[in-house]
Amino acid sequence: MNALQYIYYSAFRWKKQRALKRRGRLPHPVVSIGNLTVGGTGKTPAAVVLAKEAQRRGLTPVILTRGYKGTIKGPCFVSRGNGPILTAKEGGDEPVLMANRLPGVEIIKGSNRYEAGLLSERGDFFILDDGFQHWGLHRDVDIVLIDGINPFGSGGLLPTGRLRQPIEALKRADFIVKTKMLISTKEPYTPGYLINGTAIPPPASSGFIYGAAHTPSQLLGLDGTTYPLSHISGRRVLAFCAIGNPAGFSQTLFSLGSSLGAEIVQMTAFRDHHYYTDADALKIRKTAEAYRAELILTTEKDLLKLPKIMSDALALCIDFTIDAGFYDEVFTLALSKQMSNIIYSK
Repeated sequence: MNALQYIYYSAFRWKKQRALKRRGRLPHPVVSIGNLTVGGTGKTPAAVVLAKEAQRRGLTPVILTRGYKGTIKGPCFVSRGNGPILTAKEGGDEPVLMANRLPGVEIIKGSNRYEAGLLSERGDFFILDDGFQHWGLHRDVDIVLIDGINPFGSGGLLPTGRLRQPIEALKRADFIVKTKMLISTKEPYTPGYLINGTAIPPPASSGFIYGAAHTPSQLLGLDGTTYPLSHISGRRVLAFCAIGNPAGFSQTLFSLGSSLGAEIVQMTAFRDHHYYTDADALKIRKTAEAYRAELILTTEKDLLKLPKIMSDALALCIDFTIDAGFYDEVFTLALSKQMSNIIYSK
């Protein structure tokens, strides 16, 4: 640990201890989906699919999110279950994306997720988005996602590495999921289990390490029109994104293009959570013309932030798929812990 990393981690631990003293507990199960590193690991699609599974099991899920870079401060609804009531700029791009994909689910943003949860009008199952380092809210289950393409970077802590906490912090995780795999997997944990050559501690509540596949499902237009993946067949495609891990999007695109006979002629990456200006849009369009691109593709998150002059751009929709046993373990643990808390409180 170098000097900068030591300063970062000292501040991190101070903030943690301060938040733990004021930690709140909501009256229903709380499942956190988080990660150990900066950069995209697929938390948003994981939160979406977990909420859908909760609905399938007869629960009424609520997603609690920080709403990163959203201009509206303080706890507030991004959706009451009928689509977004804030713009991506007001509520944050990821909360608005979830609001679009989750009818019937309240999406509530706020830096204090306990206060955000108290706003819920009907929820009985809370999903804490990006919660592994959020200490102000008690959770019953911690799910940690690890990027299967670049799990830990150089292995160093911020600000010179990608880790938000040391790898040993994984021992707090009830479930460990490797994301962006080609197929979903379920492997028994054995002592000395390695991810890209790095030994990790066992999950706290599961005997398995799960792998989740991120699978392209369809294309989506700004007006809500959907197209099959075959829409790109035989075409020249220009792509761009502003996400935490553009390499994952690029890999998916080139693989899809190869399988469908499309040519990805250019891939441009902006900073994560970038909001596009008209100047950005014109630059993208000029680049597309220079490369004789016939289609312009981006991510769902980016599509929400495009100016109207980019109305012909399409988003590649990605589904998160994982072994069904994962859901059985997660919901059994969350509901059993909540029942224990009710009995204990009596």
